[in-house]
Amino acid sequence: MMFKALRIPLSALLTLACIMLLIPSPQAFAASSGLAWSSDAITVYAPPSGGVWYPRLAKRSNSEWLLSFDTNAGGGNTRIVVTRTTNGGQSWSAPVTAVSHPSGNVGNGQMLVLPGGEVWLAYRLVIQSGAVYTTSLHVRRSTDGGLTWSDLPGGAIASTTANGFKGVWEPHLEYINGVIHVLYADDSPAAVGTTGLQNLYMKPWTGSGWGARITLSDGVAAGSRDGMPVITRMNDGRYMMVFESSDVPGHPFVIKYKISADGLNWSVPRQMLYTPNGTGKKAGAPFVAKLADGRLIAAFQTDESSGNTGDPYTSMHTMISANNGATWEHKTNVFPVSDTASSNWNALMTIDSTRIAAVTSADHPASGIYLKLGYTLTPAQVNLANNPSFETANVTGWTTYGDDYPARILIHGANDGVGVPAAHGAYFIGLAGTSGPASAYIGQTITGLDDGAYTMTARMRSSGGQSSCIMEVKDYGGATRQAACPVTTAWTTVTIPDIQVVSGKATLGFYAANTSSAQWADVDQVSFTRQSLALAPGKTYRLMNPASEKMLEVDAWGTANGSNVILWDDHGGANQQWTLVSAGGGYYKLVNAHSGKALEVDGWSTADGGNVTIWADHGGDNQLWLPVHLGGGVYKWLNKHSGKALDVAGSGVTNGTNVQQWTDLGNSAQRWAMIQLTP
Repeated sequence: MMFKALRIPLSALLTLACIMLLIPSPQAFAASSGLAWSSDAITVYAPPSGGVWYPRLAKRSNSEWLLSFDTNAGGGNTRIVVTRTTNGGQSWSAPVTAVSHPSGNVGNGQMLVLPGGEVWLAYRLVIQSGAVYTTSLHVRRSTDGGLTWSDLPGGAIASTTANGFKGVWEPHLEYINGVIHVLYADDSPAAVGTTGLQNLYMKPWTGSGWGARITLSDGVAAGSRDGMPVITRMNDGRYMMVFESSDVPGHPFVIKYKISADGLNWSVPRQMLYTPNGTGKKAGAPFVAKLADGRLIAAFQTDESSGNTGDPYTSMHTMISANNGATWEHKTNVFPVSDTASSNWNALMTIDSTRIAAVTSADHPASGIYLKLGYTLTPAQVNLANNPSFETANVTGWTTYGDDYPARILIHGANDGVGVPAAHGAYFIGLAGTSGPASAYIGQTITGLDDGAYTMTARMRSSGGQSSCIMEVKDYGGATRQAACPVTTAWTTVTIPDIQVVSGKATLGFYAANTSSAQWADVDQVSFTRQSLALAPGKTYRLMNPASEKMLEVDAWGTANGSNVILWDDHGGANQQWTLVSAGGGYYKLVNAHSGKALEVDGWSTADGGNVTIWADHGGDNQLWLPVHLGGGVYKWLNKHSGKALDVAGSGVTNGTNVQQWTDLGNSAQRWAMIQLTP
C-alpha cells in the first residue's frame, strides 16, 4: 500500500507485487481464540440436475471473487465452470465453462490470481480407452476476469498412462518466494510402481513452461498414500503444506503437514494435524490458509460426526493454530449435514483483516455449492450458533452427554407423530421424559468472540412439572445465566440479553430434569448474536464505505500535515485505523493510529468538495465530527465547522478515490460502517 502513490513502470510493479507476497500481513485487533462462523450459508450454485464438486475461490479484490467447481450438470462429461461475485459473495453470476473436453472428464480446478490481474486455472484431465487411463495436468488462463479462458502456452504440467485408474491429480498453484509453483499428487506406475501408494511433487514456472520436479513427500517411503497437497506461507516466513495421509492404522486417512524453511526443501518431518475420532473414521481433502492476524486455519472433511462411514457422509471441519502448527484447536463443523449427506472437497480464502470465506460442495439441504463467512472480528446481528434449527435432523454441532442422545434427546420432524410443526424449518429437538426420573442436556461452545454484549434466544415450549428446565449461557467470563422453559404448548421466544463476554467464548445449553415420561421440553431456532456496537471514546475503528467495501485510509502511509485521505481495500494496516477522541457535545476527533494526526477539512473549507486530510491535533472545529447513526452500525459524519458530510468523491468505488466533504445528501457516498477493532 505504501507504494501506490509512486509512478512505477508496469514491469517494476509486477516485480514489486511479487515482493509484497513475501511480506507478512499486518495484524488486526481481533479475538485470539477460535473463529466466529455465521450460521447462515449462501447458495452459490444449485444444479438443475447432475452434481457439483471441488469448489475453489480466488480473490481479485475484497469484494470481487471467482469460484471454480467441477460439474456434470445437464449430463455428459464433467467440466470446470467459473462464477463471479462483485459484492463479497452475496450474489453470483451464471457459471461460464472454463475447461471441457469432448473425450474425457476434467476436474480438480484451482485458480491463482497473478499480480497483473491475469488468472490461471490448473486442472486434471482423464481420458479412458478401455482399461487404459491417460491422466494429465494443465493450466488455462483468463485475461478478462474469468469471463473467457484459453490454454496457457507451455502450461502442460504432467501426463501419464496406466492400465487402471492411476495417474496425476489435484494440482494446486501457489507463489513460493515470488515464483509460481504447482503442487500435485502422483500414483502412476512410473512414480510408485504397483504399491498403490502415492507421492507428492511440485514444479516451478520458468516463464515458458514447468521446471524440474521437486519431491514434496515420498509416500512410498512412508508407506502412505499421500494426497491433495495445499500450501500457504506462515506469518514467520516459512511455508506449511497440508496433505492427507494413510499411514495411521485404524483410519483410511488422517491429516498431516510439513513445514519448510524456504518452501523448496521438503525433506522435513511429517507432523500430525488431525486424527479422526472412532476406528475406521477418516479425515481427508485438507486445505490451509493464513488469517490476517497471523494464525493458521486448516479445513478437512471427516465422517466422525456421522452415524455412517465414508466420503458420502463426511462434512467440513476447521481447526486453528495460533503457534505456527505446534498445536491445533477450536474444531468446528462449519457445514453440518444429516447422517446421510455430505459437505465435501472444501476450500478457504482469507478476504480481509477480519473475514474468511469457506466453500463446500454439499448435498444438504440440496445439491449445490455453498459459502459461509467466518469472522476474526465478531460482527453484530449475525447468528453464530451452529446448526441452530437442527435442520440436519441430528445434533451435529452440539454436545450431548452419555446416552442423552438419542435416548432422551429426540429429533422431531413433521411426520414423526408429534403433530407439532417446528418453529422454523422442518425439525426441532425434544428433551423428553422416560419411564423414570431422567435428565437431558444439549449444548455448544462458540469460540472466537470479541469482548462485548451478546444476546441468546431460542424458541421453546414445555409440559412443565420438571424439577429443572432451563436455557443457559456460561463460560463467557461471568456467572451462569439461566431462563426457565415456558410452560405452554405454543412456541415461545426465550431471551437472555446483555451477556457480557470477556473470555473469547460462550457455551449455550438446554437442560431438563424430567420426573415422569409424560414431561417434555422442545427447542428450536437458537440464536446467539453480538448486540449492536455503540461508538465509544478511546476505541479504535475502521471506517468502511458499504457501497465500495473499501476503507478510509491515509494515502501512502503519510504522516505529514496535509497527507491526503482516500479509499482503499481493507488490508488491516494502521493507516486505516482511527481512534475516537471525545470533544464534548457529541463531537469526536478521529485520530489516525499510524500518524497520530487528526482527520480534518483542509484549509477550514466550507465548500462542497473541500478536501479531507490529516493534521496535527489542534482541537479546531474543522477537526471535530458529529456521528449520526443510520442503523446497523452505519453512520454519517458531519463536520462541525462546515456542517457538511464526510463524502466519497463522485460516489467512487475504486482504490484511490478521494475523500472530501459535501452537502449532506444522505446517499451511499456518505455512509460509513464503523468496525470496532479494540474491545
